[in-house]
Amino acid sequence: MHGSHAHTNRLIKSSSPYLLQHAHNPVDWYPWGEEAFEKARREDKPIFLSIGYSTCHWCHVMAHESFEDEAVARLMNENYVCIKVDREERPDIDQLYMAAAMTLVGRGGWPLTIIMSPDKRPFFAGTYFPKESAPGRIGMLDLLPRITEAWNTQREEIDQAADQIVNALQQQKTTGSGQILGEDVLNQASFDFKSNFDPVEGGFGTAPKFPSPHNLVFLLREGHRTGDTSISDMALHSLRQMRLGGIFDHIGFGFHRYSTDSKWHVPHFEKMLYDQANLLLAYTEAWELSRDPLFLQTMEEIFLYLTDKLKSPDGAYYSAEDADSEGEEGKFYVWSWEELLDVMGQDQLSKYAPVFGLEVKGNFDDEASRKPSGLNIFDIDSQMDYDELINNSEWIDLRKKLYQIRENRIHPGLDNKILADWNGLTLGALSRAATASGDLRYQAAATELAEYLRDQIVRDGAQVLHMPESGDNRIEGFLDDYSFIIQGFRYFYETSFDPEYLKLAIQLQKTQIEKFWDADEAGFFFTDANDTELFIRQKEIYDGAIPSGNSVAAENLYYLGRLAEIPAWETLSRSIGSIFAEQVARAPRGFSALLQSVQAHVNGSKEIVIAGDIKDLSAATKVLRKYYDPFKLLLYRPNKAFEAIEEISGFLSYQKAIDGGLTVYICENYACQYPETDLVSLEETLQKASRD
Repeated sequence: MHGSHAHTNRLIKSSSPYLLQHAHNPVDWYPWGEEAFEKARREDKPIFLSIGYSTCHWCHVMAHESFEDEAVARLMNENYVCIKVDREERPDIDQLYMAAAMTLVGRGGWPLTIIMSPDKRPFFAGTYFPKESAPGRIGMLDLLPRITEAWNTQREEIDQAADQIVNALQQQKTTGSGQILGEDVLNQASFDFKSNFDPVEGGFGTAPKFPSPHNLVFLLREGHRTGDTSISDMALHSLRQMRLGGIFDHIGFGFHRYSTDSKWHVPHFEKMLYDQANLLLAYTEAWELSRDPLFLQTMEEIFLYLTDKLKSPDGAYYSAEDADSEGEEGKFYVWSWEELLDVMGQDQLSKYAPVFGLEVKGNFDDEASRKPSGLNIFDIDSQMDYDELINNSEWIDLRKKLYQIRENRIHPGLDNKILADWNGLTLGALSRAATASGDLRYQAAATELAEYLRDQIVRDGAQVLHMPESGDNRIEGFLDDYSFIIQGFRYFYETSFDPEYLKLAIQLQKTQIEKFWDADEAGFFFTDANDTELFIRQKEIYDGAIPSGNSVAAENLYYLGRLAEIPAWETLSRSIGSIFAEQVARAPRGFSALLQSVQAHVNGSKEIVIAGDIKDLSAATKVLRKYYDPFKLLLYRPNKAFEAIEEISGFLSYQKAIDGGLTVYICENYACQYPETDLVSLEETLQKASRD
């Protein structure tokens, strides 16, 4: 017995919050590892593999109904070797078995349930299973004996089925059409977005609606690139509606995971680090393009949420906050009319209820009964209401009061894992926000995070870990860790102008190619060639909740190839598009992050070199900040000690400060304009370029 718990299993030694949630289940869980597979081989038992993550609502439900139940646990322990995996800790395992589930049953999701032979070949897949069977859904008490029976009496059929699945997964290898993605596919993607756009509520399609920030960034850049404002307007309208809607937390800031309806009103309440990072980037570019103060304010609010709830003492960021508290989804975030009356009083409530759509009977229906819930979500009715609120000191004080009252409630769980890939995205977003706004708070947070990644995640100057090491637990970096950290360092250089980080980005890019590049067919594998733990190396290109590692790598290779004068990297960038061209052509909307590299290839980049001392750099970046150009690269050549940056980018040898004063070189299509030596002429040149 462990403390006051009736059961304790091997997961108690884990550092993962998700695995620790199951450490006191009566199920005899093993973490993924040789001990479990050896036991399965020795006892000739199938493996029950369960994959989830700590803020997953249905994972909690299945755990409570089935894994905490003695009868279910007995069946699992007697006939299976049971393994728990945190999908965020081991995305390689999750990706492979999710692909197996899609092959077996045509759908996936979490919790993911896989039953496989001791040699890791899956033969059964599903997602959530209740304890008892219900119409249309088998329960664990019936399912487990049925599979045990098949394992004991139909082993040959099971082996054949497992072989078929492995073969099907191996045949999913990509063979590209060799076609180079260009302007046509960008036009097709814009057309598809327009066809699915909701002109009233923003976003695309109907319920549920996901923020998918990379789609919006693609549209902002495409509108800018083509001069067709109807394309970027779809993104701007969606970003406004999302900020006003219930998917945004009006009391504590930050964005919830997605909207269960088409109006951004009732969210799925979990808050993920990657959503905050990618939305911060999207709102930054939206602000640069439109100068709408709503977007600048939203950047700040996302930043305040990150700092308040997800920042670790070391300057890195935790993974997520749960949707559930006290066993109920959203309980922490919603308000009854009585509570609101208590806080505001009748006068204030009468004033603010219409602004936020608050109602006596609640402003959303209970999911199960479809009856009014009696509870309220804050959701701003219109941009006009927002404009009145933003500088209204009464509302500002009232929000703080509501926040303090909410802080006294039982909080949703915090997943305090630090993941390299998601922190790479966060570094990129903080850096872009700092560059665009000049706000020193973003700069300071980006610096702290860059230093953390350099010291805790990068090893030997050239390798990346997936998570900081803890004890014996060392997980080597996957493709996404490299892609997102390289991008983060790339963006961080453009706000810090510290060449160390550009050097790191280039070194990590070399390592990524060595470890993950498919020399036979092009594209990057998700796992390293030395990783023989799984029977297939997969390649992912779909841009789902976050951009894929291949998509971000394609953009990194283009820009770093330009900077470091390595044309072969630009070729690799193009070939990522080519290898996946058939998939992309079928449904370009699903690959909007990959298409951002295509935009760069089609548009071409603009290299801007600022030469001079620090005050010249500061003056020039202030002018550059006024113009949105998502395809520009900024470099700084100081008057003194410029060897570090010259080593990286040879063409800087010729781009010196004229007479030691401010000099700005603007280069495009492998040619440089006459250097600008004063701010007035720099501004005129940039103004002209933004009109052309």
